[in-house]
Amino acid sequence: MCGRYTYKFTWRQIHEHLAAFNIALAEAALEMADPPARYNVAPTTDVPVLRALKGADHTLDTAAMRWWLVPHWSKEPSTKYPMFNARSEDAASKPSFRGPFKYRRCVIPASGFYEWKKLDDKNKQPYYITRADQHVLYFAGLWDCWRDELESCSILTTTPNAEMAELHNRMPCILEPENVWAWLDPGVQEPEAVQGLLGPAADGVLETRPVSKRVGNTRNDDETLTHEAAR
Repeated sequence: MCGRYTYKFTWRQIHEHLAAFNIALAEAALEMADPPARYNVAPTTDVPVLRALKGADHTLDTAAMRWWLVPHWSKEPSTKYPMFNARSEDAASKPSFRGPFKYRRCVIPASGFYEWKKLDDKNKQPYYITRADQHVLYFAGLWDCWRDELESCSILTTTPNAEMAELHNRMPCILEPENVWAWLDPGVQEPEAVQGLLGPAADGVLETRPVSKRVGNTRNDDETLTHEAAR
C-alpha cells in the first residue's frame, strides 16, 4: 500500500525533468503557485496531480485533488471505504475504478514515501523510500470528479520489488519518466494497453532508510522525518 508520502518539487523542476522525454507542463500550469513542500502527506488531504491537457499532445495539466477517490456516482463524498489506494491487478474491473482506468488516469508526483516494517507483534519500524537517483517519483493514479465539485484521486499499487519486499508486500506503481505519457495518453482507453506499465519498479531503482517513528503522527510535517534514524 501507500499511505504516506512526501513532496518537495516545483512545477518548473518537474517540467524540466520531463522535457527530456518530450513531455511538457502547460504554460498556465507553470504560472501557478508551487505546492508547498510536504513531508507527511496523508490520505484525505489535497495533493498535486498531473494529467493530460485536453487537446494537446504530450502536454500536462496540473490540479489539486483530494487523495481519497470519490466515484462520480457516489451519493456522498464518504470516507467509509479506503479509496486512497487501488490494486493495479484488478482496478480495471472494479466499479469504483474501471471508468477512471479507461478515461481518467493521472500521475501523482512525489519525492519519497513511507512504509512500516513489522518487527514483531507490537512493533513496526517506519522506512523512507526514494529513488536512488533522487529524481521525482511518478505514482500511477486514477482520478474522478464528484458532482462537478470535488476532484479526487487514488494511487495504484502492485507487488514489491527487491527493496520493498523486505518491508511490505505492496508498493505504489512507480512510472519511469519515459512512460508517463504512455500512461496518461487520453487516446488510449483499453486497460490492456497500459496494464503492462503497472509492474513493480525495477530492482535498484529505490533506496530505503529507517526513520523516526514521529512520522506516525500526521501532525508532524517537517524535513527531519525523512532523516535516517539511529540504528
